[in-house]
Amino acid sequence: MKRARRIEGRAITYYISAEGKNGEKIFKDDEDRLSFINLFRQQNIKNNLKFYAYVLLPKQYYCLVENYGNMLSKSMHRIHSDYANYFNRRYNRRNKLFKDRYSCIIIDKKNYLAEVSCYLHLLPKKNGVTKSLFKYKWSSLPGYINREKREDWVDYDPILTMFNGKSHKAFLNYQNYLKKNLKKQIASPFERLKDNIILGSEEFKKEVLKKQNVSRIAPQRDEDILARKIIRLAAQSPSWSSLKVKKKKLNHTILSRNAAIYFLKKYTDLSNQQISTYFKSLKNSSISQMSHRFDLIKEKNKTIEKISASLDEKI
Repeated sequence: MKRARRIEGRAITYYISAEGKNGEKIFKDDEDRLSFINLFRQQNIKNNLKFYAYVLLPKQYYCLVENYGNMLSKSMHRIHSDYANYFNRRYNRRNKLFKDRYSCIIIDKKNYLAEVSCYLHLLPKKNGVTKSLFKYKWSSLPGYINREKREDWVDYDPILTMFNGKSHKAFLNYQNYLKKNLKKQIASPFERLKDNIILGSEEFKKEVLKKQNVSRIAPQRDEDILARKIIRLAAQSPSWSSLKVKKKKLNHTILSRNAAIYFLKKYTDLSNQQISTYFKSLKNSSISQMSHRFDLIKEKNKTIEKISASLDEKI
């Protein structure tokens, strides 16, 4: 299946979501949720992501985030990878945790930030996860209605400013805004998407595309540097030499190449055609198959799984 077009640039706000594979739970208890939230906090500090809102449901998560460091893709891939590794270790499993890579929609911050935050915060109630919306603690909502429950990595001010600033009245106004929309059962704001990726006017869409054009060179250069790093690490890993391979068609060279392709697809937004240019005599159609093969073999072979985990840490 062809990947959805991804637009990434600095100072762009995104609505991001992901869900468990086959409808499975990605959070089983509070320890899981705290571990995931800590990964959000780390990326907020490390890669300059500004989080405006989030919610964790048993099988999905959602967040509103602004990309200030041009590292959104790498940050989200890192969150997924680190959490999946934690989850698999804790529950002694090897299967893929998330259904697909995360999905993201660009948001017109000026005109839709409050509405989308409201939609996000109402999800636990609408999805039947909680009976009392304002008592549900696994979201950023508690900090929007009670100053004492603010989290240090969430930026509440841009939204609360729309509801009478930082005063106590802003908290009450936002709470009433949620109650009003919950009672009305308003339609999803994403029914007004442009090209299935942008929530905003035609003018806003043009501004986003201009911003993407301005920042196009740097992201490409960054992706190329990351791609070459991944290929180098996979090829130079000394662990391959200690691995006993029975099948002649699955030698150390092929394993290291397939590992590189697997991580290129995991940590970059390069197309199959772009990935194939880094390897001699590879067809575009074979890239996904090689990535999938490595994913399967590391689930069956503990040694390869350890090598993969080691590479993941270095990347």
